[in-house]
Amino acid sequence: MVRKGLRMMIGITAAAALLGGCSAANSGSAESTAAAQEASTEAERAESTAAPESSAAAESAENSDPAEKAEFSVITDAVRQSVDEMVYENADGQMVVSHKYGETVVPENPERIVGLKLEDLMLALGVDMVACQNISGYYLEDEINALNIGTIAVDEESNTVNLEQVLSYEPDLIVIRDSFDQSVYDQLSGIAPTIAFDLQTPVQSILALGKALGMEEQAEARLEQYQAKIVDAREKLSAVDGQEVAMLRIMPKEIRLYPYSSNNMSKFLYDELALTPDPMAVAYDGSKNLAISMESLPDLTAEHIFVIAGYGTASAEQVEAARERYASIQEDPLWQDVPAVKSGNIYEVDSRVWLTHGIIAVERKIDDVLSYLAPENAE
Repeated sequence: MVRKGLRMMIGITAAAALLGGCSAANSGSAESTAAAQEASTEAERAESTAAPESSAAAESAENSDPAEKAEFSVITDAVRQSVDEMVYENADGQMVVSHKYGETVVPENPERIVGLKLEDLMLALGVDMVACQNISGYYLEDEINALNIGTIAVDEESNTVNLEQVLSYEPDLIVIRDSFDQSVYDQLSGIAPTIAFDLQTPVQSILALGKALGMEEQAEARLEQYQAKIVDAREKLSAVDGQEVAMLRIMPKEIRLYPYSSNNMSKFLYDELALTPDPMAVAYDGSKNLAISMESLPDLTAEHIFVIAGYGTASAEQVEAARERYASIQEDPLWQDVPAVKSGNIYEVDSRVWLTHGIIAVERKIDDVLSYLAPENAE
């Protein structure tokens, strides 16, 4: 009954909240302009690329019934169809991957694979890599080091790759995230056959990657493990069923509210974990500007708010600037008036995990959510 009542409230208040959200975004437009002038990081590019907009956010929220939880599956017919269109055998019996940059014939039994910005899916699938990106503080740093995988530098600001390092590993296949410019792909293709996948659709991409590398069974098994974790988490979160959740990001010159279903950074909270979104998050669905003003913060009615202060793979200076801004915000009376702040339900989480995509990344976010919302059931 509580969830049903909240869903009705979401439907009723979405329009009003949208007007308030738009006003808040406009009042923060000066900050947005200043923020846009900052160096763009990979996390920024990934975050600003929204998923297809939901046709009706309120209707989507209403569909998150307990009965539908039991029917939850990470692999849908649409996903399988997409994978079959992406990875297929040509007339010569060769495996071909169709991707953002074109089509690539995958060499048989590649032995020296380089992975770039797709480390999450490569490690989740158990692909042997001779080299990949690895930086200090990376959430996969320990796993990469434990496997003695070589390192290739990626310039986050220019989103370019150290080609000499790639050459030094003599790869026979290169696997990349499809967030690089065409010119980078062309350069890498000059070194070895290069295939690309979308990290923002990790289920589809890990299935496609598995098919391309002859590891379909491993991909299916890994996604079964992933789904089991999500289903288990949903059960453990039943104690907060119907309680509203929101996700905020603090930047040096901007505060962002993440929407209900149209952004791949935050939608796992509502799609995978079936948590109830704050009405303002519903109203922000499909919004191109996620900035909100300080004045609008007390309008967040969510019982629980996850806060990210920082950037994904940005410089330490940028991260420190964001954290300093968050510290100043916490002293502001407007912040003190936020319901979740009053109740002590503000949870600061690691930006280097929460501002990225992938199977492992989502699993770690789920662990964070459980540690705060269901600590008695957290692993």
